[in-house]
Amino acid sequence: GKLGMEIDSVFLEIGESGRQQLKYGLMLCLLKVYTPFHVHQYVFIGRPSTFYCSRGEEKLTDKCFDNKVASCTNLTFAEDTMVSEWGLVCDNNWLSKATMSALMFGFLLGALVLGDLADRIGRKSNLMMTLVGLLFVNLISALTSSYSIYLVSRFLIGFFVSGNVLSIVVLISELVGPSYRGSYGLAIMGGFPIGIMFLSLLASYVKGWRLLTMLVTLLGVPLVLCHWYLVESPRWFLSKNRQNEAELVLNKIASGNGYSGRLDIKLQKSLVKSFSSLSTDSVQDLFKENKLFMITLALCYTWVVNGASYYGLTLAAGDIGTDIYTGTALSGLVEIPAVFLTYHAMEYYGRRPALAGFMMVSGCSCLVIHIFSGSVLGFLETSFALFGKMCITASFNVAYIFSGEVFATSIRNSSMGIVS
Repeated sequence: GKLGMEIDSVFLEIGESGRQQLKYGLMLCLLKVYTPFHVHQYVFIGRPSTFYCSRGEEKLTDKCFDNKVASCTNLTFAEDTMVSEWGLVCDNNWLSKATMSALMFGFLLGALVLGDLADRIGRKSNLMMTLVGLLFVNLISALTSSYSIYLVSRFLIGFFVSGNVLSIVVLISELVGPSYRGSYGLAIMGGFPIGIMFLSLLASYVKGWRLLTMLVTLLGVPLVLCHWYLVESPRWFLSKNRQNEAELVLNKIASGNGYSGRLDIKLQKSLVKSFSSLSTDSVQDLFKENKLFMITLALCYTWVVNGASYYGLTLAAGDIGTDIYTGTALSGLVEIPAVFLTYHAMEYYGRRPALAGFMMVSGCSCLVIHIFSGSVLGFLETSFALFGKMCITASFNVAYIFSGEVFATSIRNSSMGIVS
């Protein structure tokens, strides 16, 4: 509305993307680099390894008698993974997969609950709260000796990660001028694949699963320092009628950008009154208005498809390349060109064609994978898998940016939560 225009004109004056915003962007990018350390941990700590099941004189490799763990008097593993910790093989194999499903379920609930919370307590508060939650819960998962506690902690990690990522994306879009929103959003997304590659590197050296999980928590501790440097979204302050704090933030950005003019932000005072009557946008509006309802439904569907394909391809990345470490690093690497692809497609063709196009191409290349699988042309299977991964990442990025643009400030985080 009118108020959004006002704050946009302030950004035009103090700089839509100056030194200060670049610093905030870099910091939020670091936070984003950290998220895959939690999400993609399973690929490494739940990796398949050789095991031996013995009963009396008989000894089987990678098999159990009657496919039951209970039939082995002695079960030994070649490597120290989460699978070996609780003997999650044969008829217990699904329990290892269940930890990933728990994470996904956490994603779902976190997006709904924490999206709304960020609209209430602020983007930055939500960001820091979810980060501390992540560190704590991940530490518990590294130390626990009980599978059920581990399972619950994986659920909570999903819960916090999804709130964390949503707040990062929304906060950066509200700290820069309107014409830079897309490019900052993409830069933040580029942090994720970099994180995947660093995690693959770390995991290839640290084979023990508890130590790896513990290191992931330790790596995140310094990020808590962001709390003292990052600012809250000025748009959020205004939508909550706290114009003094919004002015403080805008002044801080202005001085960081080296803007020396006298900032006349008083121009919003008259608008704040009219805005407080506007800020009653509620999430129910998404379902009342026909056109908005259709958009919300369409976006929900896109997110389901993108999420399922993206995580499916990422978890299967272990089969690409020579080993699970190279495979996962490669699957992270192809996401980087995806960021540039997204940018060009959105600039030249617009959001909708880009979203539809990337999804169609990715779908086709995933269908083609089956044709080549197991044949002499095995390398083509790898190429198409990576190409499909690149396209689905690109469409996921478009979905993120598009969803952020469609909804109003006061319900942006909640709406993003619902569609995601």
